[in-house]
Amino acid sequence: MNKLFSASLAILLGWSGTALAQNGEDALRYTRLGLQGSARIQGIGGAQTALGADISTISVNPAGLGMFRRSEANLSLGFTNNSTNSLFMGRNTPDERSTINIPQAGVVFSNRKDDSESSDWRGSTFGISMSRINNFNNRTTYNGVTSETAPGIVEYIYEQALADGVTVDDLADEFNNGYFTLPGLAYGTYLFDELEDDQGAYYLPVDRFGALNIQEELVRRGSQSQFDFAFGTSFRDKIYLGASLGIVNSKFTQERIYRETESDTDSDFESLELRDQFTTEGAGVNLKLGVIVRPIDALRFGLSVQTPTAYTFTETYDRSMYSTFNGTAGRENYSAIEMPGEFSYQLTTPFRANTGVAVFVGKYGFITADAEYVDYSSMRFKEDDENSNFSGYFSGVNSSINDTYKSAMNYRVGAEGRYEVFRLRAGYAISGSPYKNSSFDAKVNTFTLGAGVRLQNYYADIAYARSNGNSRYSPYTFEDASQDPVVDMENKQSNVMFTVGLNF
Repeated sequence: MNKLFSASLAILLGWSGTALAQNGEDALRYTRLGLQGSARIQGIGGAQTALGADISTISVNPAGLGMFRRSEANLSLGFTNNSTNSLFMGRNTPDERSTINIPQAGVVFSNRKDDSESSDWRGSTFGISMSRINNFNNRTTYNGVTSETAPGIVEYIYEQALADGVTVDDLADEFNNGYFTLPGLAYGTYLFDELEDDQGAYYLPVDRFGALNIQEELVRRGSQSQFDFAFGTSFRDKIYLGASLGIVNSKFTQERIYRETESDTDSDFESLELRDQFTTEGAGVNLKLGVIVRPIDALRFGLSVQTPTAYTFTETYDRSMYSTFNGTAGRENYSAIEMPGEFSYQLTTPFRANTGVAVFVGKYGFITADAEYVDYSSMRFKEDDENSNFSGYFSGVNSSINDTYKSAMNYRVGAEGRYEVFRLRAGYAISGSPYKNSSFDAKVNTFTLGAGVRLQNYYADIAYARSNGNSRYSPYTFEDASQDPVVDMENKQSNVMFTVGLNF
């Protein structure tokens, strides 16, 4: 298995024994966006670059504001279900998590000139919108039995400790003064044996003989929401221009319980449990510029660009380890708790470019399609404090990102049919794989359906979206990738969304 696709939560959660645990998967989490927009836009697969006259276009192509002839406000309510089927050592484990959220809301104020006026500039529109651009809520569990010779997490911790040059004195110092590394937790729960020879004191993983029963529970919560403040205008009702300032708020929390149980009763070691949690909160800013050209009433072309989003994140984390041994003195339980920590860093996500076309069939509806370009290899971490001496670490992470990820194209297509005040919609979106040099299919496919009613001053829409994709996960990774435990995961998300709006 290519290690690029072992989304190693061991690193993600700080199992490397340091606050500096940011990697490419962290950056990708905040860069690879989900389907967004009102129920109308989601019903057509999110294809809106050339569409215009919808509040949702503020977050993708603010030029669409120039098409508004009246002021408008709307609000959306969403019901989301994320399900994961995990396959580990031949055993399938399904799990899921459901949430209720407000995925979109906004208001636009249109200052449209009367058609009798001769000015080439037909007016201006100011808009404010909120869009949920990512939903992190998910729950994953898996369990299975390894082979008798397969290493476990203690061997992983030992390999990392040797690579970091951790000595017995270092471990003893943590034992006496407080834990702040994963090897320290292992030492404090007697998962490392301390030995001595002619060279002095050294340590080894505790002896374990049989196959390991591995079980893990992983719960994620949080979301990314973008608030846009936008302006749009129209030139002769043929060219529409717009710009918006986007402010992104993000919160991500992950809680995990990892367990190992020994199957051989002759082993003194019986079980271990590692618990950890971290919360990352931050904000970012970006700028979007867009244009829509309507050469004839039936045809529109759209183009928009978004600058890289510059984030600042603060991460808080804590973890604890527990072990049980069944020796000559009976059952013995040990525990070690790490001192909570906090770390701040910066992240810059890639430049994005969208292009689209929309074809209108008179009063009967339209067909629209988008293409989006994103270069995931340009994601970059940076220390929050330039005097923190962490630049070397982030240089290594950024180099790994450049080697792991590539540019990708995302495509969206949708159609709306109209009959009097009724609307029917359908769409499809595909998010291209961000990884390079692998046969693993990391695309995300989304199918959508929608319907709506449009009255003179009110409207109501409903949409259903179904996304599916595959991923691979390893709770820890060795230098020899053949020893990694690998979980194949099938991820599905179902979303039902309602939008109501008012024209005024």
